[in-house]
Amino acid sequence: MKFSYILPLLIFCSCTNNRLVKEIEQFMGQQIIVPVDLNAVWSGRDTVLIDFTEVPAKLVVWYDSLMCNTCQVSRMSDWNNIVEYADSLSQWFSVIYLFTPPKEDVSKVNAALKADKFDYPVFIDLNADFVRQNPQLPQSRQLHSFLLDRNNKVVLLGNPLHNPALWALYKSTVQKVIDNDGVLPEK
Repeated sequence: MKFSYILPLLIFCSCTNNRLVKEIEQFMGQQIIVPVDLNAVWSGRDTVLIDFTEVPAKLVVWYDSLMCNTCQVSRMSDWNNIVEYADSLSQWFSVIYLFTPPKEDVSKVNAALKADKFDYPVFIDLNADFVRQNPQLPQSRQLHSFLLDRNNKVVLLGNPLHNPALWALYKSTVQKVIDNDGVLPEK
């Protein structure tokens, strides 16, 4: 009797893993367009930022319109260690926190960002330009964090926030990108 409950779970997990692997394979190496005219908020204030697209290594953390964006804003402090790392490599590595809230939630997200005062730039994509310009974005939220090289090509995927091994891989990959003039060397 117990086996009949486990078998569908194993099949579901296997299908989910296969789908995730397929999304990873399709997304790796893709060039991503990061709109430069996004609304930016820093420490609760609207701001204008210098062009971050010239940084050799960029970690994009994207919160899509299907997520509870205000919930994610309340957890931004979880990223403080990664922000500190980015600050230590400021001209070589940056993090792009990008929210694409539904139109009806934009004011809530702005209010949450102003209340939270997260001490790092957060971008709000009011018109979903990021999604429109990048139709190849993965569906799986596990893959909504990815590392881009100087040419905005995806070189690593996955959320490093609560995964020390993945964060270590991110740091070593960032260093390789920096050491090789903004690109990840071919193996």
